Amino acid sequence: MGEKSSINLSAPKWVVIQLLEQCNLRCKMCYEWGQEGTYHHKENLSQLDPKVVKRLILDLKDQKPYFGLFGGEPLMYPHIEEVLQLIRDYDCKVDIPTNGTLLEQRAEMLIKTKPTRLWISLDGPEEINDTQRGKGVYEKVTKGIHKLHELREIAQSEYPKIGVTFIVTPTNYQYIEEFFLHSINLNEIDHLSIEFQLFATEEKYQCYKEVMATEFDVTETPCGKGITWDINDFKQIDVPSVVAQITKVKEECEARGIYFIAYPKTITVENLTHFYNGQWDQMKDKRKHCAFPWSYAEVNARGNVTTCHTFYDLTHGNVNEQSILDIWRGESVNRFRKYIKKSLLPICTACSRYYSDPTKK
Repeated sequence: MGEKSSINLSAPKWVVIQLLEQCNLRCKMCYEWGQEGTYHHKENLSQLDPKVVKRLILDLKDQKPYFGLFGGEPLMYPHIEEVLQLIRDYDCKVDIPTNGTLLEQRAEMLIKTKPTRLWISLDGPEEINDTQRGKGVYEKVTKGIHKLHELREIAQSEYPKIGVTFIVTPTNYQYIEEFFLHSINLNEIDHLSIEFQLFATEEKYQCYKEVMATEFDVTETPCGKGITWDINDFKQIDVPSVVAQITKVKEECEARGIYFIAYPKTITVENLTHFYNGQWDQMKDKRKHCAFPWSYAEVNARGNVTTCHTFYDLTHGNVNEQSILDIWRGESVNRFRKYIKKSLLPICTACSRYYSDPTKK
């Protein structure tokens, strides 16, 4: 990957907007609000001014990027309906990852505005899910999915597509098959994603911290710290059982015509054993280069622009002060492109897209 003449750098092709930092859950494994999450240390929580969001969409409308609306919990954003409507008015696609607790009360709005796809987080049968995400969450989410699907059928609409994201953790790894094949109603699901709790080791984090300081003059790295875990936290996971369960779920999805994706992409005992042992250099599908600085921009709730979804430690400008296009074409992003063209950051192995097709959305 590099800066080839065929690559159009005039605008990003994929833009994620973190509308707000606030969330109504405290999921244990979350790198924002979980037990190791960075947001606990923020004195004040931010959300983007709707005027700034509108300007950002208008600046990009001619390029028609694929949008993502992120949080915190994006459905908590007070102006979510007008943002969705504006994106759809310009015939752009938009995905929303959500914890799903507000689906029922937002269902009519979502049918009206037709986001392309929702990625709804659930982590197992009711008791297991609620152990990780909070009491009563499972019931709220499944009722919301049912209502959304019902209203979509009544409206005879294709959108929004309904996706479920499952994060494999030491708490729920035994319940993957039970959840998908015996708990949730797959007749209401269009897309399914099984993802593994991503992490960096302390050693990787320290290397990353040094690179940020020496190469980019960044001395505070809370995002990197927030995803740093001890490998021993994952030792109890029975990898052969996980592989067997996911294989059954994938086969069921193929039989039903449900779009299936996994992060990491290759689900084998050998590959996942390397993953949990921190042997990332021995994994399948690993990347030597990252395409994102040439195709992707993320604006966080404070207006800072990055080219990475997970690590906001290095930012290239602020949309409260500059246009997204000026930032995208600016010196800071180009400086980072030159670095990443030669070498990944030490912590890039803690990115799900390190082991998958970066063009998949």
